[in-house]
Amino acid sequence: MPDATRPAEPAGAAAPSLASALTPVIRAGAVMFGAGGEIVTVRRVINSMLAGVHPQHLHIFVAHNALTITIVRGGETVTMVQSIDGHGVDFNKIGAIYRLGKQIQHDGQAPANLAARVNAVRFSTAVYPRQVSALAVALACGAFAVIFGGGPAAFLATAVAAFLGGHTRFFLASLRFNVVLVFAASAFVATSAALILGTFVPEHHQIVETACVLFLIPGVPLIDAFEELIRGYVTVGLTRAVMGLVMIMALTLGMVLALSLRGIW
Repeated sequence: MPDATRPAEPAGAAAPSLASALTPVIRAGAVMFGAGGEIVTVRRVINSMLAGVHPQHLHIFVAHNALTITIVRGGETVTMVQSIDGHGVDFNKIGAIYRLGKQIQHDGQAPANLAARVNAVRFSTAVYPRQVSALAVALACGAFAVIFGGGPAAFLATAVAAFLGGHTRFFLASLRFNVVLVFAASAFVATSAALILGTFVPEHHQIVETACVLFLIPGVPLIDAFEELIRGYVTVGLTRAVMGLVMIMALTLGMVLALSLRGIW
């Protein structure tokens, strides 16, 4: 009886070689992990995409900067390594690769077609312009200012400061600046703007200065780090935790620099 969980093979089509089948899959896994995907999800997607190859053994090793997969079928063994060039947070890429994995598991796909679809996800750009993303950041930080006890004036001052900081972050990120420098520069711009705008709301200036940089808290890397640690992926968990702490240090450095220039620190 055929296995209903495995994709059907096209009639008359030759089975792809292990190397050709593995190449787009390991690239998809690297894209997903580099976009902030959890190891468990990355492994699940890789298993789904390779279900049609019918491997006898499949070993997946995920490190911070590289993904290694060994696949065994019919006496043939192939091991492939894919570097992970950069890390960030992109839920659009995570979702696209996840949906692609589910589709491949059910319908199958030729390696060439899969490679084209993976590359389309890999080189996809942001869904919204950075001005729109910065506006969303501004509204969120302004809402935090209200939650912290600020009024409409504090909301407006925080939103403007966060917008400038968010726009700086997205602009520098588009130029592929180092992520640590991006965080420090964004925190400096947002805090500097908050120090100026906070003079118009002296009773809530501390709320403005605090809320305007909350968009720089690396929540996803720290949450991923915690989940990797409790699931036993200690090396990757510690690496992600260290990167999160470095981002927080960069955020702090930018704020301290802005405060120092104003003679407050």
